[in-house]
Amino acid sequence: MSEQIAWRGSAEKGESHLTLTAKDDALVQAAWQRAEAVRPAFDTMMREIREQTNGQGSQLPGDKLSEGVAEIDYSLKTLESLRGKVARELRSEPGSSAADVLSDMKDLNRYTLLFEAQSYTHGVQESFNQLRAHGFDEIKVQNTWTDPVYKGINSAWEHRESGQRIELQLHTPDSFDVKMANHKLFELARSGALIEEFGPEGAPPYIDAANQLMNDRYQTCREVNGEKAPIVEPVGHEQLAKPFARAELLGTAQEQHLAAVRERAGEPAPAVAQNTSVQQNMSVAQLAELKGGVQATQAKSATAAQQSGQAANPVAGVARKRSALGNAQSAGNTTTQGPAAQQNAARPRQLPQQNNNAGPRRNH
Repeated sequence: MSEQIAWRGSAEKGESHLTLTAKDDALVQAAWQRAEAVRPAFDTMMREIREQTNGQGSQLPGDKLSEGVAEIDYSLKTLESLRGKVARELRSEPGSSAADVLSDMKDLNRYTLLFEAQSYTHGVQESFNQLRAHGFDEIKVQNTWTDPVYKGINSAWEHRESGQRIELQLHTPDSFDVKMANHKLFELARSGALIEEFGPEGAPPYIDAANQLMNDRYQTCREVNGEKAPIVEPVGHEQLAKPFARAELLGTAQEQHLAAVRERAGEPAPAVAQNTSVQQNMSVAQLAELKGGVQATQAKSATAAQQSGQAANPVAGVARKRSALGNAQSAGNTTTQGPAAQQNAARPRQLPQQNNNAGPRRNH
């Protein structure tokens, strides 16, 4: 007889296949309560580190102390999120236990620091020095600036006295914005929901579609001279840890897979560029001429029809007139298109070169 299920993932998020027994859920809740207890001290420490790295332009997202909010937003993983993470690990590794998964957990308390690209490397190095001075030892530093779907540095640290761990993510403002925008796609790709729905053999095109959509944001996250430009990688980031790419784009995803992933992630469909009508490109004089020509054509057609005893049909005449003017207008525009029109031309997608070195999975 199987153990009673005490928790099940959200059907709305496509995670109803994730479950925890009462015993496992009790362990999860106990671990979360320990992290909740140390949150105030860790929040204070991170505010101090932000002040110590202020010379590098550091930012601490979610800090609203100036507004009277004591806790830093998202500095404690929610209980629901922790349950889902443990359940995913147990499902992917059937021989493991909840105690094993929790003992390896590094991101119950987690923080993010931002530095501009030009001061990023120095700012990260100083942040790490400050953590060591506060009694933390480094567990891992993962550099995924060469990854196509998640760019930044993810580090984990353990407090020497309490044994409590924290995760510290290091981003530029641009990479942080993309990470936040990609959150639902990232969760969809890693949750196993696509594999549950489409099967192990059918899921890869959908996972690749999610990866491509995430990568697209990195390729268009800045604006330079009115055009979208790729993200700027911080100079010298490889000094912080050896870069690696944990994901690989398989190729250009088909629209059916992109559309399905957008729908499941709650993302809007891309705006479809409409063909500019001939009339939108015409001057006022040309529109007046067209209108006069149409009216004249209608009048002639009506007269001819009355004379022959047939009903007037001005549509064909209007279409012929519109077509003739349209062809003339198109021919005239061939050599007079300005920069605005040229910017509408399709551009090939630029993707970063992939680093095929395999790396461990990491938290978003």
